[in-house]
Amino acid sequence: MAPRSVPDPTRMRPASPRPNPNRLRFALGTGGFAALSALLTAIAVPPSPASPSSPVAMPVAQDTVTQQRPIQYVQLAAGQAPPPGARVIDAKAPKPITIVTTVPAPAQQPVVVRTTQSGKVVP
Repeated sequence: MAPRSVPDPTRMRPASPRPNPNRLRFALGTGGFAALSALLTAIAVPPSPASPSSPVAMPVAQDTVTQQRPIQYVQLAAGQAPPPGARVIDAKAPKPITIVTTVPAPAQQPVVVRTTQSGKVVP
């Protein structure tokens, strides 16, 4: 057998020193402290109302919103005139009637599907 060659310890390079972890520990500790401080501030301080001088961001596209105003009925006394643009309903006119009819749905026939354990349909 051929003799094994053993590396010469004097020719080996010295091991490179490990990087110092203190800078990273300091950065992570500072970031964690800042995050904890912000979280505790958000929990402890009640929200304040927005001041009218603060700018408000308006949405770029606004959807059209329709709002149905409540109908207010006023009974006029004898000799009173309705305000301009008001719709007048004669008191002697027949009242409008709304009829709601409920039609029951037809009865559904149950559908039974028989299968084997493997999932094949049995006729």
